[in-house]
Amino acid sequence: MRYFGPVISFALSDGAHAERFLASCMLLFEATSFGGVHTTAERRARWGGDDIPPGFIRLSVGCEDAQDLIEDIEQALDSL
Repeated sequence: MRYFGPVISFALSDGAHAERFLASCMLLFEATSFGGVHTTAERRARWGGDDIPPGFIRLSVGCEDAQDLIEDIEQALDSL
């Protein structure tokens, strides 16, 4: 069976919240390029040059169990 993960984007209230979200996720790996099989995410505004909110997150869903990812993202959001 194959799983294809989409890239989703969302904005948290500011850069500090975005950094805390990324640090709180147990299953996400921070990465600037998406190409592996694991779920990765980045806070694009950290690099500058793009007109996006400081709390903007791009997340590429990988091959992990969907329920595990949902629970991980929920606990990270709850920690904010």
